[in-house]
Amino acid sequence: MEPCAVLHITSLHGGGVDRHVRDLARGLARPQLVWHAGDAAEVLEVPGAPRYLALDPAAVDREGERLARFLRHARVGLVHAHSMARAARRRSAQTARRLGVRTVATLHDVLFLRREGFEPGAPAEPDPAWLAETSAFLRDAAAVVAPSGYIAGLAREHVPGLEVAVIPNGTAPARAAREVAARPEFAARGCRRVAAVIGAIGPHKGSALLDEIEPLLRATDIAIVVIGYLDTQVEPGWRGARLFVHGAYRESDVGALLAAYGARLALFPNRVPESFSYALSEAWDAGVPALVPDAGALAERVRAHGGGWVLPAQAGAREIAAALDRHLTAGGARVESGHHRVPRIEDMTRSLDALYAAAPVDAQAPGVQELLARNLDGTVFREELARLADELAQVRAGLEAERGQARRFETEARAWIAKLEGDIARLQAELATEVGERRRFAEENAELRVNKEALDRLPSLLGRLLLKKVRDARG
Repeated sequence: MEPCAVLHITSLHGGGVDRHVRDLARGLARPQLVWHAGDAAEVLEVPGAPRYLALDPAAVDREGERLARFLRHARVGLVHAHSMARAARRRSAQTARRLGVRTVATLHDVLFLRREGFEPGAPAEPDPAWLAETSAFLRDAAAVVAPSGYIAGLAREHVPGLEVAVIPNGTAPARAAREVAARPEFAARGCRRVAAVIGAIGPHKGSALLDEIEPLLRATDIAIVVIGYLDTQVEPGWRGARLFVHGAYRESDVGALLAAYGARLALFPNRVPESFSYALSEAWDAGVPALVPDAGALAERVRAHGGGWVLPAQAGAREIAAALDRHLTAGGARVESGHHRVPRIEDMTRSLDALYAAAPVDAQAPGVQELLARNLDGTVFREELARLADELAQVRAGLEAERGQARRFETEARAWIAKLEGDIARLQAELATEVGERRRFAEENAELRVNKEALDRLPSLLGRLLLKKVRDARG
């Protein structure tokens, strides 16, 4: 039997979660769909095709059975929730219920504890009301996955009795990238010691802290280059004397860019603990050691595998600047990484595929009962086939009517086009005649003006005699 399709439900935001879902879509040998769920907009995607279907959230709520029929036809047998946002959780539970299938949930970050967990200054402890919502969803899932022991530990602590499988996010092995170079305005400064910060750096990843560190490096030969951008500066260029923003980049270029900028250390100034960090994997793949905060999966991974240093707890700008100066000294800032440090995509997909296969299906759920009836009960199958044949006939009849209407419109349009072309030709001929008449009148008027000017120059008596002769000739 062929494996069932998986419906991934995630939020509309990109980042590491989107990368993880797309890695699964490429790496799993089973059909997959992706539902991007938000409060005001939703999109259903067929990865690899690619095809996108914009969904009206109100229509999905009102006529969800139509979409459920489409998902059954696509052989969706499992829902994988990748976000604990309310919209994604609601769609996951609703869809699983309609299809009669189970859910798998992945905790990609700490947002299952508190909705505003990424906002600066947010408390570390859970919000009881929010945790009550997310924990009920997690307890109902067939399996819960976390990318690190750190996130799994938080889930087990705050949702007692919850089983959490740790499956690290995998990356593809580093491959030879296209040639890239440091931006000329950075190279012109001739910075000798360089630390890199990788990714899109917002407040929770330490963008404000970088602005605090920069003045403390002005008396040194150290520069920090952001391979990516900041929430406060998207465009490439210097931000002060010691902080440079490279700008957006291709994922496959990270290793080459680290080499091009001469980065000897990858700095992680995070203010909110990381759940895993693709950026750390990319730095290690490039052979660049990391300087990480003493919290979350960053510290967990460095302590487990080496490949860098862990900052003191609650380290601020001065402690980080001093650590950069210490670890970027000549001969002391290169730590080679072994491949065991970086999980690979094939390991991640193999583990998840095994988990999918083991996820139980509710055989008594209405959706499963309906599928079983359609496949096992010949009477029901014949009724279903008759209904489908009738719907097909109606669709074909409607299509033929639309084609006839289109043909009539084409005939009428051609007649109107011919009439308009004739009208335009007649107008152009009339316009040419009118232009010719106006030109002739203008020439006669010019000749009369010349004659009048000549007559005005004659003596008055002679002029009167000539005018009299003209009038006599006319009479």
